[in-house]
Order: sequence, then structure tokens, then C-alpha cells
Amino acid sequence: MKMSLLLIASLLSVALGVSHAEQGTDTKFEINPVVIDSKNGTGSTLGIEYKLKGDLLSKSFGSKDSGEELDPNATIGSAVIGYSANGTVATSEDRNPKNFLEFQLDTKLRFSYSGKGTLLGGIFAKYETDQSFDNKQFVYGLGGTYGKYAVFAENDFISFDANYGRVDAKDDDERKQALGGASLDPYYRWNFEFLYMIPIQSTAVTALELNYRYFKENSAPTAIKNAEIDEHQLATIRVGLKYDLFVAYSAGKLPFDRKNDQIFQLGYSYKF
Repeated sequence: MKMSLLLIASLLSVALGVSHAEQGTDTKFEINPVVIDSKNGTGSTLGIEYKLKGDLLSKSFGSKDSGEELDPNATIGSAVIGYSANGTVATSEDRNPKNFLEFQLDTKLRFSYSGKGTLLGGIFAKYETDQSFDNKQFVYGLGGTYGKYAVFAENDFISFDANYGRVDAKDDDERKQALGGASLDPYYRWNFEFLYMIPIQSTAVTALELNYRYFKENSAPTAIKNAEIDEHQLATIRVGLKYDLFVAYSAGKLPFDRKNDQIFQLGYSYKF
């Protein structure tokens, strides 16, 4: 737990440092103290949910019209080196039903189309672990993201993310057990994510967020399929409340989570 909290503190320092050092970067850091409970758990626990995303380097390019100003209908592009991290750390690791931490670097080309959204594509490298760092794996591959504002309403946002990567799972204890001690060869995995967010003006509710994540191992061995660890999916509904409070409900499991669960969260959202 101490190591995990130190890691989050380090990420916060990096995020704030990059935010002040780089002009024009879009660094976002969100930290949410939460109370977590789950249907199949042994009781509620306190935790910290964190989300970090930003650009280490961004080089813009785009088309100009005959004048000095950028054509408002032109495609605006950039080359981006970005970073992200997210996960949930609980005071009791055994009671953490979302025991999956991710840290990623990527290099992508980003194109923004007037009125049609933004498209990114490139390569990524990601480190995945549980809270104790006992189970961990390294993933690298190709990824793409599409996002757009004002899809169904004036201020809503939708995004689709797809990755295909090679997973080096030398330190996955559950996988070792499922394979009966056989060598843990690298494997390939699909990873998809869908996100929809919309602000809501009412007396109590301020926003609604829908998120779905899906992980699928490609050509998984029979032993892995029988252990039901070749596929992971988690669907989450999050309702924003006044005073930066929120409630969330999730169903499913993430990598390193070994069983499907129903997860309930009550928290406070703080954004830097």
C-alpha cells in the first residue's frame, strides 16, 4: 500500500511539472477518494481512484488557405508523444475489486476534422500490475482512438479506443497456475474501450458517464479458456452529483481480477 501511494504521489508531481513546463500541453489529473463495496467481496474499503493523461511532446502541422489564417475547414494534425495512468488503490488490497493499475506511453499521429471529431493512431507500450505489484505484465502494440464532442447533445462526448498488442506475462501467478507450471509464452490481445459522457442540468445530478472495457486474448490455450482468464470485460455507469460527489456501479472484471463481480462506489472527484 505504501509503495502504491508513493507511486501516485510521484505521478502527481510529474503531471503538475509537465503542466507548468510545457506550453500548450493538455495535462489532466483526477484523483477520487472513494468508498468501495462489491457483491462478492468481504466488506467495504476506502480507496483512491486516479486518472492521469497528458502530452510529453506535441508537434503541430496543418493546411493553410490563401490567407494568413488557418482554413477553418482544414484538417489540423499533430505528432504526439503522450502518457496516461489509471487505477484504483485501496487500503485493503484483498477487498479491492478493481485491482488493476495501468501506466502507458504512446506515440501517435492526431488529426482533428472540423465538425467530425478527432482521430489518433500509432504505437503504445504499457505496464500493467495489481496493487501489490506481485502480478505484472508488459504490453506493446498498435492502437487507435476516435473521439467527438456534440454527438447527441450540445456538450456530450463519445470515444472509441482499440488496441492490439503483445503481452509479456512472465509474472502472472494465475496464468502460471492455469498452465500447470508450463512456460509463460507471450500472447496477443485485443483491447477495446467505449466512453460516453454527458453533462446534465438538474437539481441533484450533474453528469452521466457510461464506460465499457473489453480484453480478449487471441487464440488462447484451452487451459486458459477453461480457467476463464482469456476474456475480461467491465461495464460502468457513473452518475455525477452536486459538490463534485459521484456514485458508480460496475459489473464484470478486469485483468488480474479472477471473478466477475458487481461493484459499488461512492466518491469525491478532484481535478487538477
